[in-house]
Amino acid sequence: MKNLQEIEEKYHKIKKEFQTKDNLRLAYEIAGEIKEFEEILKGVFAFLVSAFRDKFRNDKKTPLIFHSIYLTRLAYLCGEKNLNALLTIALHDVLEDTEISEEFLLKQRFMVGHRDLINNLRILKEDKNLSREPDGENLPLRYFEHIKRLVGSSKEVINTELLDRFSDLMDLEYILGLPEKERNFRLKAKLIKVKSFIYNIIQKRNDFNENCLNLFKSKVKELEDKWNIKVKVSLIIR
Repeated sequence: MKNLQEIEEKYHKIKKEFQTKDNLRLAYEIAGEIKEFEEILKGVFAFLVSAFRDKFRNDKKTPLIFHSIYLTRLAYLCGEKNLNALLTIALHDVLEDTEISEEFLLKQRFMVGHRDLINNLRILKEDKNLSREPDGENLPLRYFEHIKRLVGSSKEVINTELLDRFSDLMDLEYILGLPEKERNFRLKAKLIKVKSFIYNIIQKRNDFNENCLNLFKSKVKELEDKWNIKVKVSLIIR
């Protein structure tokens, strides 16, 4: 497992490539790095490139598909060699961020033998009817409700959340460019969010991926030290 600096450098390199190069070709290259499951992941990634077409991340220039494909690669790098785990991570945003229905997803060839994964994807889908606006101190209702659903879920879901919350902390340009007061408010809210997710869902279990957790912890510490921001997280489920 590589260290945080190496992970970050590769993250930003691949992110830049997705901004400037053919996304399907890049997706196939990344699938090729995961030799055990190269063919099925090519099918999954091609599906995702189509499903996320013309959708972008907060910076308005990085294709949204980058996130799902990169996290699949990172999970593999963290030692995830179980196909169900990789498929959960690859597909984790499909129901939430695209118009793809459960019924349509279940008809895809790569879902043959993996229909139970739809339960993971349901749990990972946030309720967009609830507010996620921060107040700087408390967890927004959307995240509070989501954490309650995540607690006790499969290890594939937990490991997906570990990497997803790590990713939350990798793209902060839209926050760091704000005036100091607003920047600190948003950074604090972000740390409250990610720490609340992780330290609630890993309680009383030891089946999560330690490499994923260590990456998350390293990034949190880096940000807290750099910006002198510390937050305490209350456990929702005891």
